[in-house]
Amino acid sequence: MRKNSALLAAVVYSIIIGLSFMFVKISLTYEGQLLILAQRFTFAFLGLLIFLAIRPINLRLNRKEILLVLVISLFYPLVFFSSQILGLNQITVTEAGIIQAIAPAITVLLASLFLKEQVQRIQALGIFLSIAGVVFLQLMNSSGGYEFHLIGSLFIIVSILATAIWQVLSRIATKTIAPIQITVYTMFIGLLFFNAIYFISGGSASDYVNSLTEIPYLMSILYLGVLSTFGTSLLSIYAISKLPVIQVSIFNNVATLVTILSGILILNEQFHYYHMIGAIVIICGVILVNVKSMSKQPT
Repeated sequence: MRKNSALLAAVVYSIIIGLSFMFVKISLTYEGQLLILAQRFTFAFLGLLIFLAIRPINLRLNRKEILLVLVISLFYPLVFFSSQILGLNQITVTEAGIIQAIAPAITVLLASLFLKEQVQRIQALGIFLSIAGVVFLQLMNSSGGYEFHLIGSLFIIVSILATAIWQVLSRIATKTIAPIQITVYTMFIGLLFFNAIYFISGGSASDYVNSLTEIPYLMSILYLGVLSTFGTSLLSIYAISKLPVIQVSIFNNVATLVTILSGILILNEQFHYYHMIGAIVIICGVILVNVKSMSKQPT
């Protein structure tokens, strides 16, 4: 029963993440990056407070646990969200979604190194295919009148690395710390950090409030804050606490497909033939990475 609930949490997490790229792009048409991040974590923390009002928990941690949570927070939310929004400010949702497909491969490598989760030869082949697919896409994008978005792509790759490290550290942390405790502290740190950066950089309280009068922007921030920040953090950490990191990483495929489809169908972004080829190569590689871990799970 717990395994089924963890699998469901991983599926829902991936769908929410897949759509979040689109809402980030929508919000960027209205406001700047710092304001979006500050408000995103304000609403995430408000959602968290409502959750805690309904289900109070013990937040006490020892010094070692606090240090571990602080390290986790450095990668998620601080590095992850900063690099993600910087990347999406320079590349399309479709491109970001395709690059995001290498996330499971990177997670597998880190899990094998630090959690001793074994990597089979077929998984190594999958890792190679995923990376080759990304290289192919970037080479094609740099020719034929398509601009090579090197910096934006690098930011997205940094966000992928931050996610992989966060998942591995969370797997270690959940042996002694409850998933909701990790979520509470990481959300609070994100709230303090991004709001402090916004106001230190010259942001005003009037802009902070007035920006929320735009309904499309408000809906985007609500989605990004409550669902895509607080919700996915709790769902992902819960799934990782019950399942191997390699198995949880399978569901990044769902996020990738949702991201690409949302960019094409909703935002009307261009999709060229080489995007399709690159996506197929990447996703085939990711499937190979995870096929062994799937077959080894008890039925």
